[in-house]
Order: sequence, then C-alpha cells, then structure tokens
Amino acid sequence: MTHPANCLNCFAELKEHDKFCYNCGQSALHTHKRITMSHITHEVIHALTHADKGFFYLIKELATQPGLTIREYLAGKHKKYFNPFSFFFIVLGIYVLSNSVLKPFHPAVTSYSPTSQTGQVQYPKEIKTPKQRAKYDKIQTRVSKAMNFFNTKTNIVLCISTPFIAFIMFLIYRRQLFYAEHLVVITFTNTFLNLLSILIFTPLLYIFKDSAISNLLMALMMLAHIIYLSIVYYSVLDRAKTVKNYLKCLGSSFVAILAWGILSMLVVGGYITYGILF
Repeated sequence: MTHPANCLNCFAELKEHDKFCYNCGQSALHTHKRITMSHITHEVIHALTHADKGFFYLIKELATQPGLTIREYLAGKHKKYFNPFSFFFIVLGIYVLSNSVLKPFHPAVTSYSPTSQTGQVQYPKEIKTPKQRAKYDKIQTRVSKAMNFFNTKTNIVLCISTPFIAFIMFLIYRRQLFYAEHLVVITFTNTFLNLLSILIFTPLLYIFKDSAISNLLMALMMLAHIIYLSIVYYSVLDRAKTVKNYLKCLGSSFVAILAWGILSMLVVGGYITYGILF
C-alpha cells in the first residue's frame, strides 16, 4: 500500500517502504486527511481488539493472571497492555451509566409512606412530637439524597477511593513500591472489579434492593475486592511465595478496604445524621 510522501501528523519525510514515521511513530499507511465512518470503525475495533494491547485483552489478562499482568506493566511493558487510566475512565463511564439507569442503591425506608387508612405520613412509634417528626423527615430526606448520590455520582466516589486505597497500601508497603506504583496497581484492580460489579453485582443489587439480600451482596463485593487485591499484591511484590506472605497480603488488603469502608460510613453517617459537608 502506498503512503504520502510526508507523515500526516508531523510532516516528516517518509521513505517508500516505511510502515511508521521515524519521527513520531504514527502509521505511514494513514493516507486520509478526512476522517470517515470507515476510519472510525477501524480505529474502534483496533483499540478494543488489538491482540497485544486491546481493551478486551487486558480484561482477559486481569481475569486470568492479574499479578503477572500488573507486574509486567510496572516493569516497563507499557506497549503490551491497554493504558490503566484509559481503562479506568472507560469503565467509570459505563459504571455511572449503569448505576444511573438501574439505581441499585435504594433506601429501605422513606419518610413519605402513607398509611392505608388516613393517607398521612407513617412515622415510627417512638416519633411523637412535631420536633421529632421534623428531625426524622430531615434524616430520611438525607438518606434519599445520599442514595441518589451513590446512584448518579459514582465517578466521584471511585475517583476518591482509588488514590485513598493506594495510599493505605503505600503506608504498608512503602519500602517495596512508590506511591505512583501503588496507584497503578489499585487502578488496575479497582477498574477490573468495577467492571465485574457492572456485570454481576449491580444487576443483582437492582433485583434485591428492597430486601436483606442487598446487604449480603455488598458484603460479597467487599470480600471479592479483598481476595482479588491480596492475590495481586502477593504476585506483584517480589517475595517468597509462602503462606505467611500471602496472609500478610490478605491482611493488608483487608485493612485498606476496611479503612475505605469506615471513611465512607463516617462521611455518609455524618451527612445523614447532622447534615455535615452538604
């Protein structure tokens, strides 16, 4: 296939048999100056399925050998894998969309449940005075707003949780990896687990959001996060493969996820009870 005399990206001169521009690396076979639907289709398919660095290839590798995949990326094999931060933001967009549509986080109790006889608001028996009712209404309104936040602002939650969990792991393993390296590890793991959540847990939370099963599903999500993270760190850290070292990775993963869970509960609980932050 012929190509232009000059690279369309940097205008460097190309030789007859060049496949790539020696100056910027763009394919010399890019012969079009106008973008067409055929070009877009090719680019999308190439980005998602390219054998050595595609989106789905990365998903497969993170599902089958996550530790090796992340270890190789940290060692410098960046061309082989889809960029972790591009991966993060693509999945983040899908996650926000799925939560906005399915709304898996739903308060079990609302303040505006009318009785079948009077049509008035049904309050718990211990709520008797007008002041108590006003406070109860405020709390229930905040519960509804908090759940709506988790349904529609998942991007904010995930953009905070990823660097936070990476920081906790850095405090535990600061001699082995830089913070930036921990951030890459957590970006890979969190994004893969978010994708798993989109495919499995979010639909189940939608189905069972009004039942006690939703609490079990949340616990299973946390357990899956801890186990997957421990497997990754057990492989990424260059240590002897012993039961003791794995248990340490398991314990550190538990601490990191628990710390995020506690922080989340404190923030949400503070808002619901006292209106803090909002």
